[in-house]
Amino acid sequence: MSKSNAAAQAEGAIIVGGGIAGLAMAAALRNIAGVSNIKLLEASSENEFTNIRAGAAAQLGPNGLRALQFITSGDIVQKVIDMGGVLQGNVMMMPGGQSMVIPDTTQSDTGIPQVLVRWGMLRSVLAEQLPQGMILTGAESNVAGYKVSTQNDSEVSLIDATGNPLDMPSTPLIIGADGVKSTFRALVRKCTTNLAEDFDAAGGEDVTYGGRINVKAVVNKSLNEEYKSGHTYAAFAPDGSVAIFAGPAGDGLTYWAISIADSNDVTFLDDIPKGSDEKPEKKNLKEMLLAKLNTLNSDPYIKSVIDLIEQTPTDDVYFQKSQEAKGLGTHSLHSEDGRIVLAGDAAHAFSASYGQAANFALEDAATLAACIRDSENLKDALQDYSKMRLDRCIEMQARSAERAAKAMRGEQAEDVSKWIFQWEIA
Repeated sequence: MSKSNAAAQAEGAIIVGGGIAGLAMAAALRNIAGVSNIKLLEASSENEFTNIRAGAAAQLGPNGLRALQFITSGDIVQKVIDMGGVLQGNVMMMPGGQSMVIPDTTQSDTGIPQVLVRWGMLRSVLAEQLPQGMILTGAESNVAGYKVSTQNDSEVSLIDATGNPLDMPSTPLIIGADGVKSTFRALVRKCTTNLAEDFDAAGGEDVTYGGRINVKAVVNKSLNEEYKSGHTYAAFAPDGSVAIFAGPAGDGLTYWAISIADSNDVTFLDDIPKGSDEKPEKKNLKEMLLAKLNTLNSDPYIKSVIDLIEQTPTDDVYFQKSQEAKGLGTHSLHSEDGRIVLAGDAAHAFSASYGQAANFALEDAATLAACIRDSENLKDALQDYSKMRLDRCIEMQARSAERAAKAMRGEQAEDVSKWIFQWEIA
């Protein structure tokens, strides 16, 4: 199969960030657009990167699974479904012991289920799609910009904050998949090639904090027998201060997540002793979380979740601030010079209330690869990608924020899942 002009121009790429978005991009460019000279830079160590217990869980729906099928080879979708927990419904635990069961009709509506799967296992499946040597661990943290290569003006080289080149090959395309506080989103937003003295702060300048801390994990234990198989369970403190969620994440595995609302400019994390790296120590985080839940009430469901948390290894507990990228839509998802394109949270960080972060990262990868495959030149491909992604991402950000705010107040938001799941790769 002959390459399009855009694919020929993008004969190489550097992807910064080895999460779901970065790995999906690498697989998509290689399998769909025919780009073979790819390097993926990941800040974590090799041991951290290969840890399948990392990152709690990802929720994949028909949109994400369609994208995954498009960008990978083999029967990867069935493998992911088999390793995860297929969702059959959601149970809302109401005050006074009552419950409301909401069936999950996704599979009957679309022929494709929703599935909760360990985040680290999904990352491992994507990494297995890539040849040895493509992923460079311990290699991302000091990237501050790029400059035109002295040897080939159609390519750029990565540089640090002082402008010195990093020991990386030059490339026609850089994909920023470096998370919510993205260096590359800052470069695009500021229309610059180097953050220089703004390097430490620039990545967080356009990030807004949603006022919640999310603590989560997957534990090798099932919910008690009185809870319906294949169903997720959600409960909320009467004052909206805490949301409690648990659901199946595979054979004998349960995903739990606790969302805690902050108040009066004091965050839940402020009271947790810090380690030498100034981050809350996980042992202290787990103890404070259990203390918080034990103050709520004696509801059997809350007690069941407390039991799950107590049996979760401390190292498997993760926390995350609810953060969004401000101003989505005020800039495109690529730089004006056509050197950078954004993906995943770097492109469109939004609330996790619909569980769409991994799905949208997979959509990004499928869309960009198809645009490069089909376009006459690389710059047109990036413009097409931005046009195809922005409206959907803006809508998803608004809907997610609305749902999160209403959920913490115990209110029902319009469910736009059917709109989400309708996505198909062009």
